[in-house]
Amino acid sequence: MSVKPIFFALDGKSLKEFEKQLDILKDHIYGVKVGLELFTSEGPSCVEQLKSDGWVVFLDLKLHDIPNTVGQAATSVSNIGADYLTLHISSGQEALLEAVNKKSKDLNLLGVSSALTSKAVDSSTSKIVENEFQIAKDSNLEGVICPASEIANTTNLFDLIVTPGIRLENDLRGDQKNITTPKKAIELGAKYIVMGRSIKNNPSMVINELEV
Repeated sequence: MSVKPIFFALDGKSLKEFEKQLDILKDHIYGVKVGLELFTSEGPSCVEQLKSDGWVVFLDLKLHDIPNTVGQAATSVSNIGADYLTLHISSGQEALLEAVNKKSKDLNLLGVSSALTSKAVDSSTSKIVENEFQIAKDSNLEGVICPASEIANTTNLFDLIVTPGIRLENDLRGDQKNITTPKKAIELGAKYIVMGRSIKNNPSMVINELEV
């Protein structure tokens, strides 16, 4: 069975909202993304439940705080078993290094640039991304959350590139401006992609139709 390099975004307030989709997608996609809404609603138990069910869990908290707090949070996330964790690169190198030092070896840290997928990236923001990703590399983070437009320029720094803002050809853009298709993102060099809206209402499509 071919496992597709997709994180399914659980953008909701309860795991129960996604029971049907998770049953269909199990063993067909790489993992799931738990965002701030779900985590603040259900707490660490949602990560623990997903891990118990056999899922790879990407905890998307985008930590941004003083070094000690970021480091202690990385320890806590390690203890609940998450596999990936996001933190803002703009927290500064000291905070990034503290997270690296305090996390478990099994937790992969993903740096987030201030150029989010809901923003259109121009030449100035592209430079910000480049500079921040270099800081992430120098801080020994395992990978980055990389907008579609910057994938090609990031492959020389990281193998672990996770790209959100993925849409199918006929999908509406919604609030995302920096988008691409699943196939194109992987061809450009993303290791994993994050999909939510495009597959929530039709998870079987991922198994039967989606080329990645």
